[in-house]
Amino acid sequence: MPSRADPEPGPLVVAGAGAAGIAAAIAAARLGRQVWLVEARKRIGGTVTHTLIHTLGGLFDSTGRLLNHGLPAELVERLKNADPATRPRPIGRVWVLDTDPHVYQQVVHAWLAELPAITVVHSSRIAGVHLQDGRLTELDLATPHGARAIHPSTVIDATGTAEVARRVNHALVRDPVALPAGGFIIRLRGAVPDCLRFPRGLDLVRQLRQAAAQGDLPPECATVWLDTGLKADEIYIKWAVPLPTDWRDTGVQADLHHRADQTRDQLVRFLQTMPAFAHSHGAEAGTLGIRDGGRIVGDYTLTEQDIRAGRRFPAATARCCWPIELWSPAGDVTLDYLPPDSWYEIPPAALKVRGIANLWAAGKCLSADARAQASARVVGSCWAMGEAAATAAAS
Repeated sequence: MPSRADPEPGPLVVAGAGAAGIAAAIAAARLGRQVWLVEARKRIGGTVTHTLIHTLGGLFDSTGRLLNHGLPAELVERLKNADPATRPRPIGRVWVLDTDPHVYQQVVHAWLAELPAITVVHSSRIAGVHLQDGRLTELDLATPHGARAIHPSTVIDATGTAEVARRVNHALVRDPVALPAGGFIIRLRGAVPDCLRFPRGLDLVRQLRQAAAQGDLPPECATVWLDTGLKADEIYIKWAVPLPTDWRDTGVQADLHHRADQTRDQLVRFLQTMPAFAHSHGAEAGTLGIRDGGRIVGDYTLTEQDIRAGRRFPAATARCCWPIELWSPAGDVTLDYLPPDSWYEIPPAALKVRGIANLWAAGKCLSADARAQASARVVGSCWAMGEAAATAAAS
């Protein structure tokens, strides 16, 4: 590796290979930059891949039209080409893209492989940072093969929880005052087709929640929800999980996952007593989903007033119209919808970490108040933010 005094320009480093990070890496590579994409886990794909998200929000407006051009639109086309079952679907007053999370992972993996300028570093994290004159000059990577130093030209924090900004200075991160509940998802095969068709689906949810209230199912099942999958016999089961204040501790997360495994097993056994699920099988569990794990302090803070006013910003390229999807610490959710046919923009200044010349952020850890983040954090918006951050950072 070059010495700390090496004058050669270094790569653009993206921390986190979720929606925002993948988009940032692709956009920067297409602009001619050498990119290091550093991912803490063994696989790329972020929340979609690891938590088993099959309904991608934020890609369409209230009428089902594409909201952003560029990489979000290209993502939709690539997913459709990879799997004919991929399709837009209205859910209430919003539109989502139904897609298999494993197909999503395969598509983004192949997409990155097309670009030789991108080096993907798996199972690694940024363990230390070095500053000089308000710039990040060196990053210490912890990799499976030991420590490694890299000298970045620019860094984009797409970790979802502002991990790079935390390393620089905890004062550059706003943690939520009221920590939204996390979530777990399982995917089940072998259900009777159309078993969730209205009103049967609502009746099933009522039965599960009643069983939780009576103690026949774990209390987490009081928030359970069921949704159809892309295959006729496939359903997704979701529930909310209150998070302790020390949720970032690896031991605490292990306990949460252990509890989720127990809930999954009890829930599946209960479902299998019902005719619609008597032959169900293959319960696949996702990892803990975090909705707001901290946001950067940026040059601009996106506010609830901005999104309600449908505010436009100079040079902004990321659009969003998702409702304010606010989860309480206990797991209750409210959806506060924006006016029909309206959208707002996320400005580049909300992606720029304050006071650090070459540090940007994109995705769930953008600079926003809690209610604005509850709208902007969805997958389609994260893809748009990743592309916008890389375009601004690489210019």
